[in-house]
Amino acid sequence: MITEERLRQAVLVLLVLAGVLAYTTFQWGGVVRTGRYQSLLILGLLAMLLSPGRSGEKWSPLPNRVLRWTATLLPAYVLLQVVPLPVALLRVLSPARSEAMDALGPVGAKVSFASLSVFPAGTFQYFLLVCAYLVIFLLVRELTCHFRDRRWLVIWPILGVGAVEAGLGLWQYFGGTGEQVRWGTYANHNHYAGFLEMALPFAVMYPVAVLRRAHSRGHASVAPALAVSGLWALAALMFAGIILSLSRMGFIATLFSLFVMGALLLGTTQLSWVIGSRRRRWVGVGMVAALVLAGFVFLPPEALIRRFAEFVSTDGLTSAGRADLWAETIPLIKEYPVFGCGLDGYEIAFSRFKISGVLVTDDFAHNDYLQLLAELGLVGFAVGAALAFSVVRTALRGTVKSSDPEARYCAVACVGALAAIGMHSLADFNLYLPANAMLLAWIAGVAMAVEWPAPSMSLRERVGHPNVTMQRYPSQVISLSR
Repeated sequence: MITEERLRQAVLVLLVLAGVLAYTTFQWGGVVRTGRYQSLLILGLLAMLLSPGRSGEKWSPLPNRVLRWTATLLPAYVLLQVVPLPVALLRVLSPARSEAMDALGPVGAKVSFASLSVFPAGTFQYFLLVCAYLVIFLLVRELTCHFRDRRWLVIWPILGVGAVEAGLGLWQYFGGTGEQVRWGTYANHNHYAGFLEMALPFAVMYPVAVLRRAHSRGHASVAPALAVSGLWALAALMFAGIILSLSRMGFIATLFSLFVMGALLLGTTQLSWVIGSRRRRWVGVGMVAALVLAGFVFLPPEALIRRFAEFVSTDGLTSAGRADLWAETIPLIKEYPVFGCGLDGYEIAFSRFKISGVLVTDDFAHNDYLQLLAELGLVGFAVGAALAFSVVRTALRGTVKSSDPEARYCAVACVGALAAIGMHSLADFNLYLPANAMLLAWIAGVAMAVEWPAPSMSLRERVGHPNVTMQRYPSQVISLSR
């Protein structure tokens, strides 16, 4: 069991992380570069103070080798994009970058060393951000392991910040003067919806876990009923904020997330309170799909319906320039195929390939996958994809294999949040917003700890759990073997 001192330390760390997430979110989502330094400083100090060698504590091991390697390689790879390399080596690693350096020779600016990134200063800032996301990921995972008997405590900051954002957005929508931004503390409605769509699954699944807990105890109480009512009211608040943000992709991603969670709840015997036949489970999944489809038809307000109508009638996607933007990003990817043009180098490198809307500067591709492929290249994109795949696989496995029922519900919420942001990233750049990326790292940390056994398990169950090594309980293992 966790000691009282370690419990206080874990709560303090959780409060600090919650403050960092709230501060970054309320500072326009972290888009102002000068406002990031405070958060980076706090996370850096936390990383130094809580490192295993300095704190004397042994951290819970990451569950698989792929995750360990990718979590280490990703920030190292981004830093490699900043390191000055000989131009002769650049001709091998990135011919397009070396040609750009050679073009400076006729104007008397010949250089002997250059970085893989076309914008080293911006790439270094993103290196610091990637390190910050990694710190949040590791600390939240460690906290979830510490609080594995009360794992929903780690979710409270997400619910708190999401409630404030949703409430502020609705107040601005219904009571604003018209001059105010209607999307909480965000300047863009798509990013506002992106944050809420990742927080919503936890507001939906937490009440289910509370009901499951009350059901297992076998007695009715007023407190769980009030908690469930309040949490579902909070979920309704977030859902209303997403709808009234008028973000088309945010609305679609949210419905997709709800469908995924409903399918996992009703389509797997491990998550069903009443185990039925396979036919009944498929009927349940069909009902979820029908409800989601009905929500798509009947829930959008008139303003959002008009936005969808513009998309269908006048090809709003092309008129907004996104289709052209995606098509013109492909040549950029081909120009820097292996190592990319460097994180945050899209705006500089893309200007050469931009044909449509030449008077408009595009600093984002409005597609996280295309932009990451252009900036990281195939090598960096593969590292990030391997990390993402490990997180999603662990979360999915936790929905059906975790021995703790509440952990399974938490895993369903994680899968729902990951499904929402994965869908939304097809048409926006939520991952380039620090607040949303921090929230994603937070959720990934929770997802990687859902399979950690709860202390309420018997000793024999703990020893037999695949994620618990014999080194963690050597004396108990010897006694059991006897």
